Formats: sequence, C-alpha cells, structure tokens
Amino acid sequence: MKKLPKIYQNQIDKKFNNNTSVYYSSMNSIKKGPEQKEEQSSVRETLQSLVQEKGYIFNKPILIKTKDKILDTAIVYMNETNITTLNEDIIKIEDILSITRK
Repeated sequence: MKKLPKIYQNQIDKKFNNNTSVYYSSMNSIKKGPEQKEEQSSVRETLQSLVQEKGYIFNKPILIKTKDKILDTAIVYMNETNITTLNEDIIKIEDILSITRK
C-alpha cells in the first residue's frame, strides 16, 4: 500500500473552560425573596452546594426530612419549587425541614 503524507495538526497551547464558566454562572443567580425563612434559605443553599459539587447529583446519597416523613434517597431533578427523587417522589422545597448528605 502506498504511504500517505501526514496530516497537519495544530498544537493546542491553551486550556479551555467554556462549559464550566457557563455552568457556574447560571447556578449563582438564585433569586431570594424577603418572605423566605432562614430555614428555607439554608435548605436552598444546601441544595445549591450539592448541585455545584463535582459529579452528578443523583450519585450523592442524602437524607431529606420533611413535615411528613424522612427519605433516604438521591435527587434526580430540581427546579425553583420542587425536587424529584430517585423513588419518583416530588417534594416541594418549602416542605423540606432539613437536608443532610450521607
């Protein structure tokens, strides 16, 4: 077989951080209203710290204590008002009393 010439490959001299800068900037813009309690802000801060940690959120086992029950699960999805767990439970953030990581 005939030997072909090498293809030109440009050297990459810089480090790319495009995805991390966009990811963290969107997570830091949480609106807090004056009617929120201190407990709820600490729950929201705990949730945000879980999201911003390295790794996927569904791989982090947590204990969620609500008004009605205590859940030993992980979070799959989170928006401004609700979280969805691995057990397909939808929990309102305002109903959560505490969140602890196992």
